[in-house]
Amino acid sequence: MESKRLHGREALLCAAIGCIGALLFLFVFPMGSISTLMHDVLGLPGPGAGIALILGPVVILAALVSVLITRATGGALIASLGFGLTCGLVLWLFQIPTNPKGAFGSLPFIAVLALAGLVADACTMLGKALKLPWRSVLTGASLNAVLLTLYWLLIFPFTDQWVKWADVPLLMGVCLGCGAVLGYIAYALSRAFSPRFVPQERE
Repeated sequence: MESKRLHGREALLCAAIGCIGALLFLFVFPMGSISTLMHDVLGLPGPGAGIALILGPVVILAALVSVLITRATGGALIASLGFGLTCGLVLWLFQIPTNPKGAFGSLPFIAVLALAGLVADACTMLGKALKLPWRSVLTGASLNAVLLTLYWLLIFPFTDQWVKWADVPLLMGVCLGCGAVLGYIAYALSRAFSPRFVPQERE
């Protein structure tokens, strides 16, 4: 996949994909549903299971599909920022209650998403030695791992608690596996939505 500069139309498309992802996230997973699903239904430890299995995958799809469809450097960052800003705007406008542990829509939330988007852009550029499906898998796993780690370091200590060291291997393993799967799904979706996509190209 040959990268190109991000222009106005591509930037708008990436932002729109991020906005759609944010709206799906907010309305499919209302307040408390993520914690209930992760801890009461699946029995996973926390904090972080909801980031690894729900928030991260939605962000991966938005960020990685944006890059793969537009082939533009910076697409993942724009999509991630669009996701975060849309969350903040919708929550403020409609006063939608959310679980305070996730800090959804806050400045730290937007900053964490932006950093994760930068990682996704970097992976798509630095992984050019890999074929595109494997590069997508690597990017998905890396983005999810970075997002979870940033939450553990920058958000959960202030909104919930520090993660227990004993829970880190399980949560990170789930995070990497889920991110890798979503990376491949993003690759498959990009093939369906981009008529210019060439499956076998390496750059």
